[in-house]
Amino acid sequence: MTGIQSNHGVAASSTVSTSHSSAIQHGEVTGVTTSNLSMSPSQAKQGFIYAPFAAEDIIIQSLGKNLSRANQGKDLYPVISRNNGEKVLLEQYRNERIHHLSKLAKFDGEINNIMQQTGATREQIRQQMGPTEFDKLVNANLQIKQQIDVLKRLDIQSNEGQGQLSKLQANKDKLYIIGHGGAGMNILAADQACAKGMVTAGDLAKQLSEGGLSKSFSDIRVTACYSADTTSPKSFHDKDLQRAAQPVTQRTGFLGLFGSKEVIAEPFAQTLSNKLKSEGFEQPDVTGYHGAGVSYSREHHHRRIPESQAQDVRSSTVKQHFHPNRLA
Repeated sequence: MTGIQSNHGVAASSTVSTSHSSAIQHGEVTGVTTSNLSMSPSQAKQGFIYAPFAAEDIIIQSLGKNLSRANQGKDLYPVISRNNGEKVLLEQYRNERIHHLSKLAKFDGEINNIMQQTGATREQIRQQMGPTEFDKLVNANLQIKQQIDVLKRLDIQSNEGQGQLSKLQANKDKLYIIGHGGAGMNILAADQACAKGMVTAGDLAKQLSEGGLSKSFSDIRVTACYSADTTSPKSFHDKDLQRAAQPVTQRTGFLGLFGSKEVIAEPFAQTLSNKLKSEGFEQPDVTGYHGAGVSYSREHHHRRIPESQAQDVRSSTVKQHFHPNRLA
């Protein structure tokens, strides 16, 4: 998963126009974060995915979030859309994705046709094609079929009339927010180019508040690229991650030399935590993740640092918790 490019760090390949950079939140210092990079396993909670907008990438990200669960035999996380209209759109994108993948999952059928036409066994065809190449194609075909299966089973729900968010319970449920992000940017976008919709942290906090999410609900996790970063980290070492999460500030007075400090850039998860507090949420605990997300992880969710030699790591090892500061 690539991220939105920010003025404050390099985020893979996609870009955002300068008009979007104005969405960075300015205000009082909000750099109070609580880092927990080596947490013990949390109590099992029921997970839900929230879609701030309806777009094709929302379906792809929801698929990626659920693939590892399907591989482990776990229940899939349902997707909560904002309203009935967006539910219909997401279902349409889901069906288009299934149709696209179905056209790619033809290897088994082609092998069966060859067997019927030539009388050759599957193993004979495998040896003639080359075992390595044959097995590679079989595995790829299997993965495509699994994606189709997960998409067909994906439960897309509508929050029309506060029908779903209001049912979530603090200490029992967790809510994943999906979308595209960039280091130090107050933007969550429907696509990498920010062309199909985007929201600020304030917009998202208002959606959740007006959508009926209980003000006592706290466990919110933003899976977007660089959601825990102000600047793109250079590695997954603790010091680099702590440095990447620090806010960028400037003084408000003459020539930036005097006056109080204000934040000009910070992790999206930090801004969201502050905005949730402003909307009346009692103790918002927003989890952000360092680095860029990996769209499809078969066993566990992973993060990576594009254009570096760093190995991908499990998302759970590079997450950071953000709580609102006293001024939020």
